Amino acid sequence: MDFLEAFGIALDTDAPAFRVLSQGRDHPLLYPVRHPRPTPREGLVGLESPLGLLRKNLECLHAGLSPVSTLVHGFRGTGKTSMVLEAWRQINARHTAGGPPFCRLVQIDRDGIPHLLPLVDTLGDRKEAFLLFFDDLYFPTEDPNFHQFRAFLDGGIASLPTNVGLVVTSNHRHLISESFSRRDDALHPGETRDDSLALWDRFGLTLTVTEPSLEVFLDMVIAKCLSRKILPPGTVRPVSLADGSLGPPSPSHPPDTVQGIMERARLFAMRRASRSGRTAQWFVDLLERGLLDHLPAEGQKDGNED
Repeated sequence: MDFLEAFGIALDTDAPAFRVLSQGRDHPLLYPVRHPRPTPREGLVGLESPLGLLRKNLECLHAGLSPVSTLVHGFRGTGKTSMVLEAWRQINARHTAGGPPFCRLVQIDRDGIPHLLPLVDTLGDRKEAFLLFFDDLYFPTEDPNFHQFRAFLDGGIASLPTNVGLVVTSNHRHLISESFSRRDDALHPGETRDDSLALWDRFGLTLTVTEPSLEVFLDMVIAKCLSRKILPPGTVRPVSLADGSLGPPSPSHPPDTVQGIMERARLFAMRRASRSGRTAQWFVDLLERGLLDHLPAEGQKDGNED
């Protein structure tokens, strides 16, 4: 049995999602994922606009149109993967009426690029819709898969079937390393410098996820605290913090009040030099476990620092 037959057998299961496992294998394996990662609502604060655009693009699958290839890039930890998973879940919630999901997710990594064409042909023969998903894609220097992927996006003889969409997330807007895009030893340096733009330009839809403002970051923290019952229902960010002009931590605000939590969250973000959703997640995880009780005051060094 060849790997294409194995793909078909895997797809006949009721799994909502799959991973293409290819590294270190002679032939790729389509592995069923029966419990995809959840996307809590508090992890999507501030992503309403790009989420709406992505969902509308994926809705094309229901109309018999292939969604335009999409690149979601931006600051690390800002919820790019969660946004893709949520868009996928929302179109399934809208169009799945019992039985297998309307759209099934297939996650594939850079090592699986050589198997893209036979995989897409297999998916194109199915009745259900599919979302091909590359998470955190990045091409290091001289990666042999780069040109294959560029041709797959646009420029080769094959095209995506109408029941298959493609979404890529990356921390890098142009997806390839600086040394690759700016080689000085090439026969035609200008051509290799254009490689990064040539790949980026092959995506029909590009969604940029920026680092959240302080206000949005604090809203994330409050939403996560509400979901963990750290704060009482109905808690909102204090009006005095609406402009983001937090003063230094004050002993007048007990640490378990919303004001005290906001002060410590602001300080935590400053220390990590990040206001991402991932930073908010770590803050609430530490807060819930009582590990923030001895957080140094602003400007004070940790005990293990020189």
